[in-house]
Amino acid sequence: YYFDHEFLANVSAKICNGVREVNRVLVDITSKPPSTIEWE
Repeated sequence: YYFDHEFLANVSAKICNGVREVNRVLVDITSKPPSTIEWE
């Protein structure tokens, strides 16, 4: 799915400002399915 940059910025600001323990929101934009990606 395509999400407009302004939409993503708005959502991340709402999450960061609305949840005290959250200070960063990440969006995975890789084309591979989640089961094939390893975080390091």
